[in-house]
Amino acid sequence: MNKSLIFILLAGLLASCDEAATYKKQTVDGIQYVAIGSDGDGCMRYQIKSTSQMSVQVVLYKTIDGGYTPNKKMSLCFL
Repeated sequence: MNKSLIFILLAGLLASCDEAATYKKQTVDGIQYVAIGSDGDGCMRYQIKSTSQMSVQVVLYKTIDGGYTPNKKMSLCFL
């Protein structure tokens, strides 16, 4: 399967699930949420980075409660 198709399917699945829509900051060692710059609307984007394990490469936005979400409409940008 094409890597782009897998990425799109995974992003759609995460965005459609209520429980999975908001990522909480993990306490696992080696996992960080790294700012990757702003989008066209000025919203800061983040990605999960890990030095010890593979991570999903999805664009995330910060939520009001300090978590992270792939759903831009649930982010701090739209409050």
